[in-house]
This record gives sequence, structure tokens and C-alpha cells, in this order.
Amino acid sequence: MFMRALLLTCSMALYSIGQVNAQQINFAVGRTLVVDTLQLFNESLFGISAVQRLEIQGVQLAEENKSKEIALSEEEKQLTTLRATITAEKFRILADEFDQKVQTTRKEQLAKTQALSTQIETQRNTFLNAAAPILQALMLEVGATVLLERRNVVLSTNTADITAIAIVQIDDVLGDGSQPATSVD
Repeated sequence: MFMRALLLTCSMALYSIGQVNAQQINFAVGRTLVVDTLQLFNESLFGISAVQRLEIQGVQLAEENKSKEIALSEEEKQLTTLRATITAEKFRILADEFDQKVQTTRKEQLAKTQALSTQIETQRNTFLNAAAPILQALMLEVGATVLLERRNVVLSTNTADITAIAIVQIDDVLGDGSQPATSVD
């Protein structure tokens, strides 16, 4: 009898602990929001504009690369033709100079490509820094205390995801990023 009463008391205690934890979890979930920062950037006017500008620069760089490739190819053909009319020693000097020119050109173009690649990350960081006060205002508006990145969340309801709402508000404040941002009220 004593054991039965003890088990019943322990069961009730565990049950009530489980309820308290569940209540605490529900309280926390109601105050936690989720946002997909990649979608936020890619679908906002600011992000779309930044990507378009970088795509234009990428096309220009590709055209420049192609032009340099054609010029180097022509120079190589001329060097090959010239080989029959000059000494081996003179040809070796010209060939080494040409090789150095090719290597330098490749390094320069690779550096430009890498710089262009890092610009997108720089634009994302600039965007997120500019969007932070807007996201914070949105959090305050709905009484949230935590904003999580969508990719770091194991499970949430769709009502916790504010990405679409945030895009509209960010577009209203930041626009395409070409003008200074207006203040968040």
C-alpha cells in the first residue's frame, strides 16, 4: 500500500513537472520568430539589385577574360610563326616573356574573379546590418524576444516564420539600396 502511494505521488510529481516544462516551452515558442536570411536577401529589392549589379560585373569580367584569351592566343600564334625566322636563343627569351605575361594575366583575372565573388558576401553582410533594426522593430511589434535563422531550426510552425513580412518591411525602408535608408519608427 505504501509503495502504491509512493508510486502514485511520484507519477503525479513527474506529470506536473512535465506540464510545467510544456507550458514553459509553449511560452518560449510564442515569443520566438524564424527568418530565412538567404531568402530575405534574394527576394528583397536590395538583394535583387545587388545581385543584378554583380551579374553585370560578372558578364563584363567574362568578356574581358575572353578578350584577353583571344589576344594571348593571337600573340602565341605570332610567336610560333616567328620561331622559324629567329635563333633558338632569341625565341627562348620571347617565349619566356610570353609565358610570364600569360601567368601575370591569369593571376590578375583570377584576383578580379575572387574579388567579385567576395562582393556578394559583402553585399549580404551590408544588407543584414541595414535590415537588423527593421527586424528588431518587427520583433518588438509582435512581442518576440528571439529571432532564429531558418536553417538552424529543427522544427517550427509557419506562423513563426516572418521572412515574407520582413521582406515587405525591408523593401519599404531600404528599397533597392541605392538611396540612404529611412529610419525605422
